[in-house]
Amino acid sequence: MLPLAQMIQKRDWDAAQAYVDRQSIGIIPEIRVIVNDPKTDSTTRDIAYGYLRRVRTLDSALLLAQGLGEGGRSNSVLGLIENPRAEVYPILRAKLLPPREETNKNLLLVMAQMPVPEEQRIADIKPYLEASYIDTRYGAIFGLALLGDPNSNERFAYELGTKWPSAKETFLSIFYEYRAWRIPKFVPVLIPVLNDPTPLKDIGVRRRNEDGSESYMTPEELRYVRAWDYALNIIVKTLNLDVPFKIADNVTYSRAQRDLVKQKLRDLGYTVTDEPYPVTAAQ
Repeated sequence: MLPLAQMIQKRDWDAAQAYVDRQSIGIIPEIRVIVNDPKTDSTTRDIAYGYLRRVRTLDSALLLAQGLGEGGRSNSVLGLIENPRAEVYPILRAKLLPPREETNKNLLLVMAQMPVPEEQRIADIKPYLEASYIDTRYGAIFGLALLGDPNSNERFAYELGTKWPSAKETFLSIFYEYRAWRIPKFVPVLIPVLNDPTPLKDIGVRRRNEDGSESYMTPEELRYVRAWDYALNIIVKTLNLDVPFKIADNVTYSRAQRDLVKQKLRDLGYTVTDEPYPVTAAQ
């Protein structure tokens, strides 16, 4: 067994990180062997992909693209967003199944952020607005909104007003997975969500680990939040608002705290009302 795989299986994280740092770009061939070995278990494979995020070369990006949807999980997604390369786009595009079959929203979202001409990305993603799977459609909607395709923000807003909690959860979680809180153009779309009346327990909170992996909280820590809590977090992070209370992933904010954020938005020139998006049936 290769040294890095041994360290991962022994959970010797300090040694593994020091080893990767010493190897630098030399770690890429070793990770390639690990992830391509059919005997490698899925946990070891995913963690090995995570170490590629520290080596931002073309070779590491190509290997991460190979792993997207085939074992890299969130590490392939985040690694490609952190190290976008035009050369990986054909690999990602070749992975796309027809709209009736594609189930991987991550693939569309990563494609939207690769440095190839926007018109090409829009043309490749747009057919998936009619995908059979709702998550795939959401990936297409979000990807087109990232690219500024006409009417994409209106479709974005429509989906945020859905009456189905599971659909709303999927759509809002994309903000966290793809760091969309860094994009101010989405703030107007999110403002009405601050007034979303959906009951507590509509959005499940997951923990994002430092290596990019995701884990559910333990039963003792399991928490749910309202859509407005997700929206408030994203808005405050996007605009770097100065608020006198803690911003956290598992907090339910009071009416007074939401009103303070809404006033700060008005002070910045945003149009803010007390009305939520009209509730719609999920597409």
